[in-house]
Amino acid sequence: MTRLDRYFRLVVLAGVLAGAPTARAANFTTGAEPAVKFGVHEIVLSAAGSTANPFDTVATVTFTPPSGAKQAKTVYAFYDGGNAWRARVYVSEVGGWTWSSACATDKGLDGRSGGFAAGDSKLRGRLLPHPKDPRQWMTDDGRWFLNLVDTAYFLLSSKDYQGQPIREQDFHDYVRDAVNHGVTSFMTQGVAYAKAISEEQSWTAKYFEDAGLTRLRLENLRFSDQRLRWLLDHYPDVGIEMILFPRGAPYGADERFWKQLTAAEKERILRYVIARYAAYPQIFWLIANDTHYGEKFPNNNAYVREVGAYFKQHDPWQHPLSTGHARHVDFFFGDEDWATYLHLENAYDLGASQYPKYRRFAKPVSLGEDRYEQDHPNRLDPINMRYYQRRLYWAWLLSGGSANYGGRWWVLHPYTQTGKREAPNPRPAYAATPHRAALTGLDSVRFIRDYFVSRKIELSDFEPDHSLASDPDGGQDARAPKLMRRGHEEFLLYHPNAAADGREAKPQSERTARVLLDLHQADGPLAVEWYRAHDGIAQQGGQVAGGTEVELVAPWPGHDVVLRLVKTR
Repeated sequence: MTRLDRYFRLVVLAGVLAGAPTARAANFTTGAEPAVKFGVHEIVLSAAGSTANPFDTVATVTFTPPSGAKQAKTVYAFYDGGNAWRARVYVSEVGGWTWSSACATDKGLDGRSGGFAAGDSKLRGRLLPHPKDPRQWMTDDGRWFLNLVDTAYFLLSSKDYQGQPIREQDFHDYVRDAVNHGVTSFMTQGVAYAKAISEEQSWTAKYFEDAGLTRLRLENLRFSDQRLRWLLDHYPDVGIEMILFPRGAPYGADERFWKQLTAAEKERILRYVIARYAAYPQIFWLIANDTHYGEKFPNNNAYVREVGAYFKQHDPWQHPLSTGHARHVDFFFGDEDWATYLHLENAYDLGASQYPKYRRFAKPVSLGEDRYEQDHPNRLDPINMRYYQRRLYWAWLLSGGSANYGGRWWVLHPYTQTGKREAPNPRPAYAATPHRAALTGLDSVRFIRDYFVSRKIELSDFEPDHSLASDPDGGQDARAPKLMRRGHEEFLLYHPNAAADGREAKPQSERTARVLLDLHQADGPLAVEWYRAHDGIAQQGGQVAGGTEVELVAPWPGHDVVLRLVKTR
């Protein structure tokens, strides 16, 4: 142990013995500030300015944790204007850290060193495949991650789809409202939005400052960075599914932009994005979105494979990585190692019909887009979105995957303000049809989150087994109950009690949900609990015997319900 290591360990120990500090350390820290475990720490370097284009300068920083050099991470530093360079580390350990820099072309970035102390925290940390079941995620603190996604394309953007500025207060209020309603992650564009008439123009408007594609657009990259930093400090447990890049061609066409870039141009942007964002623990990458893949789209395939391979090789913390397929396009890269989760799009998939065919890949599967609320007026939007959305979430969760919510995707309107401010439709054909009604799709979602949290249920302990449950009233396919079990000692079931599916989905208003359960493999009595999915009301249902088949009836007519059976001895 070096003298510097001993010093930092004494600093951390002194802080612990002295009790809680008067002010909590930030989750994003800089320089000599005390860092926190599972947070981000940044060091700032000053370049000598000896290169014509700083974006071509390659500088690295090696961060060595208290456990020693074998666990060190070497990251790229990134240029941030003037002579300022930054390098970041995901703080994985408590204790004294050291760092040293290297650069062959700029003496100001070469041979610098220092250290910082990291204390413990209650942060959850990175998303990882769960060791009990790689189809599920956990965080670095060992807890299962419940993924309830909200589409918020402009969360990290300065302007919305219409090109209107997004107020900082709207950003804060949007996140607060969504989290209060149960959302645990957001799907969003990676850098500040810039409206363009083509995908190629979108690439340059977002990422490049000059026509020669030699310099990156720092104001956009900084803006997204500032938003991520705020989220880490204020909502550190919320995941960010970060859409990295545009398609590079119109919807349904094969990619053109990426194909024409030189190797140096590709390296410049890929290296920079990883350097700037990869230390954030809450992110998971989505290379592109709404893209067609398969035999008819060789350029699209090559584009995401190339990006995927680069991230697989260079992301120091191996965040989950995927790419977004267009609606109804089968996931094309399930058996490729760079694709560590599967991101799908479908429509009206209230029975999680797409999930079973991907289970064999043993990776998390997310329904990243289904149907939006207030998107296509009077045509495609689900009519009863509160019921529709919770049914979608419950069915996908108890099938083994996760699902998404889509509201007003083209603006950033805080959820509780949507009945108080209108949003013009994003499509010219509907320009005269502004949306004035309040959104309702998240109204039952916090009861999903609270259900798992309050009962300390982790679905990584469960496996889907729908064959053990049936509806005596004949509900099949999307209307059939969804069941997961933990061995044969605990059973979770969602009954949609559906009167209709698709756009018209609604619960059966007069019928009471019933379920027939095969408990032949269950040994001993099981305690019964019912949960009303609409509003989170719970009611105990006594006990049932194992070793037989039982029929159970929900205590409330007209409701979709969750049923839990737990072995009592």
